[in-house]
Amino acid sequence: MKGMGIAFRRLSASRYAGTLRNSIRSDEPGRLLDSLLTGAIIEARSCERFAAVAPHLPEPMGDFYRGLLASEARHFQNYLALARSECEASADTIERRLDELLEIESGLITGRDAQFRFHSGVPAEQPGEANGMGNTRIG
Repeated sequence: MKGMGIAFRRLSASRYAGTLRNSIRSDEPGRLLDSLLTGAIIEARSCERFAAVAPHLPEPMGDFYRGLLASEARHFQNYLALARSECEASADTIERRLDELLEIESGLITGRDAQFRFHSGVPAEQPGEANGMGNTRIG
């Protein structure tokens, strides 16, 4: 970022991640399952967004984002595999909970968002659709 003249600044947590975190159940065994599924959702959406952004970035930033895309793809698969192997839940239970969390996530990425972030929804000040982002089903 320094080499490109971009100043680093800390950002507060986004509405997206905060709401998903707040959707995680507090009691076990639901907490572990929800944490793993939420991790998978966030990683999958990151992968999708890196793929959309990377071709439009100057080098070396575009190459860096393509590398992040590959990492996120592995991470989301790992989270799903851990949910299936480490949680004492049936495949149906896991799929139902994933669908519930994806429903929450869908509202976050298609709804209006006051702060423009990598995982934000539609910018509040701009009318229109969510640019087709967020339609990918994971799992």
